[in-house]
Amino acid sequence: MARWRRLLACLCAAVLAVGLLAGTQAMADEVDIYIMAENDQMLNLPLEAMPVRIGGSMYVPYHAFDWTYTGVNLGVSYGQEHSGSKYLFSLYSLEGTLVFDVNAGTCQEAGTGEDMEMKAVVRNGRVFVPLTGVCRYFGLSYSYTPTQYGTLIRITNGQEWLSTSKFVDSATNSMRVRYNEYMEALAAASSPAASVGGNTSSTVRPSSTPEDTGQRQLTVALAFQCTGSGAEQLLDALEQAGLRALLLFRPEELAENEAAIRRAVGSGHTIGLSIQETSAQQALEEAEQGSAWLEDYLRLRPHIVYLEGGDGEAQRAMAQAGWACWSGGLDARDDGRSQSVQRSALLQELEGEQGLVRILLDDSETVLAMLPQAISQMRGEGYSFHLTVETDL
Repeated sequence: MARWRRLLACLCAAVLAVGLLAGTQAMADEVDIYIMAENDQMLNLPLEAMPVRIGGSMYVPYHAFDWTYTGVNLGVSYGQEHSGSKYLFSLYSLEGTLVFDVNAGTCQEAGTGEDMEMKAVVRNGRVFVPLTGVCRYFGLSYSYTPTQYGTLIRITNGQEWLSTSKFVDSATNSMRVRYNEYMEALAAASSPAASVGGNTSSTVRPSSTPEDTGQRQLTVALAFQCTGSGAEQLLDALEQAGLRALLLFRPEELAENEAAIRRAVGSGHTIGLSIQETSAQQALEEAEQGSAWLEDYLRLRPHIVYLEGGDGEAQRAMAQAGWACWSGGLDARDDGRSQSVQRSALLQELEGEQGLVRILLDDSETVLAMLPQAISQMRGEGYSFHLTVETDL
């Protein structure tokens, strides 16, 4: 009889163990686990500060931008003002400042008052901010990597040493530890008597929306209206980024930009003309004037023209004369706003685009300042780049 009682006790214990493991598996299947890292370091965030998806957007705790907490200086700091009904939360860097009115659900750029169309939220007594909007404003990159321990969110500022795949390999043990800590906290929250006992065999269900991967099939064709004095700096920036683009010059400014145009041609960029037309006849005359200069001095025959006035009659006349007219796309030329706001606005506009998108920029100081980070973030989103040639138009 004693033997049967021992067997029965063992059987009950086994059933209880299987039940606890099944409960942990069910919990893992129902909860999306997000683990954070910055540059080459894992973050140790409590369960209450785990990133969360709200209304289709990913939110991360403000701790992610507090280097005294994370030990990683992304170049962004924070401040807050909480008195009475006012709750203002700020993130700032040398580039600019975002001010979140937590209670009003708004966000503005300090100084300009520009509405940034995002908001901060309070969850579990902590302030959470939108990952995409904040990273874009401050020129940071981020990525989503599904792993067996949840989805890894990694924020970088260009100071990281490891690629994403190498970082995941090196951080496997840290991610497993973080996963176990989250699962134990979840188990304790749902049932104080439950214990997961270090189980690591469960597979967490990562979200599968497009934002999780941050990758979309989008091709960007860059065109620059070189009407200022920044052509050489523009070529430096494009060379550093390893990109080629369509460069548009006004006929009357070709001579003063001769050195830059020679360099651009030698670097493989496409050269076109930017025409300030008032009529179809004037557009044709200016285009022929510019073409003649390029042929005489650079042995180059341009075929692409951008009509600044966008006159339909002029476009038809140019097309009949054998010119390819560049038009359409997103206008990202300097409009007087700060480079951080303009970069954020451009990247936000690209979110709703598909296929091939043409972007018109210029060689202003503002555009040159935002260009390196904008290109880096486009690449981080998985966008590819295309050099415009006459056969595209």
